[in-house]
Amino acid sequence: MRTGHETVTATPHDDVDDTMVRDAMAATLLRESVLAARRAARNAAEVLGPEGYTLDEWLILEVLGSGDGLTMSQLREAVLADKATLGRRVDDLLTKALVYREVDSFDRRVIRVYLSSRGRDVLSRLTARLAQA
Repeated sequence: MRTGHETVTATPHDDVDDTMVRDAMAATLLRESVLAARRAARNAAEVLGPEGYTLDEWLILEVLGSGDGLTMSQLREAVLADKATLGRRVDDLLTKALVYREVDSFDRRVIRVYLSSRGRDVLSRLTARLAQA
């Protein structure tokens, strides 16, 4: 039995146990987060597919809806897509007349991507469908 005057000291073993517990909790949280993201992406794809769109296309439209007139670099950073994939998706959206490109008015080397009025309508419809799902 302890008296009020005794001190308890931690052993090196306690530090190892604490670290292992924290690491296990972090791994569990990471796993659950990744699985939740995959479930959300799969559910979104099931909604968007029948509409004729991909999750990447919706992400691009959504980002442009929030910050129109982005460069491809800004867009790539916002949607976390590689350069080739982003280029193909933007080309697909151009073909569908949902976005358009313009040369930057200050730096003619820079191309900016904008959401068209049709793109805004499609984005609104797709976002509503995703919210319902």
